[in-house]
Amino acid sequence: MKIKIKARHLALTSELKNYVKRRILFALDSRRENIKRIEVTLSDINGPKGGEDKRCQVLVKLNGQQDVIINDKQVQIFSAIDKAADRASRSVSKRIERLQHKATRIKSVFRKVRPQKSEKPDIYEEYENEYGYFEHA
Repeated sequence: MKIKIKARHLALTSELKNYVKRRILFALDSRRENIKRIEVTLSDINGPKGGEDKRCQVLVKLNGQQDVIINDKQVQIFSAIDKAADRASRSVSKRIERLQHKATRIKSVFRKVRPQKSEKPDIYEEYENEYGYFEHA
């Protein structure tokens, strides 16, 4: 699982980069085997004007599935990162669980459709008579 961090109109400091990596790993590390890579884009939409303009976009590329894209806008960049990481964790977990449930449902349907192998009765069953000899039925 690779994490790529980009910044637009925002200074990407090492502190911010480490914070993003730590939060993303904490949120998505349990689903590591299903994730190819993660791209996090941090941006300041309005620039120095202020307002709710810090955006965090998390793109999660999953193995053999559609991508998960989460956008979150907040006043502070750290709160935007936190909320986006939490939402990405829930979305990825839900999608993977849904696929696993679908796979088990399909397997159970095929088990029901497939005819069961019946054992043929052995026409030459042997049994022991009252004298201790084996005879064919």
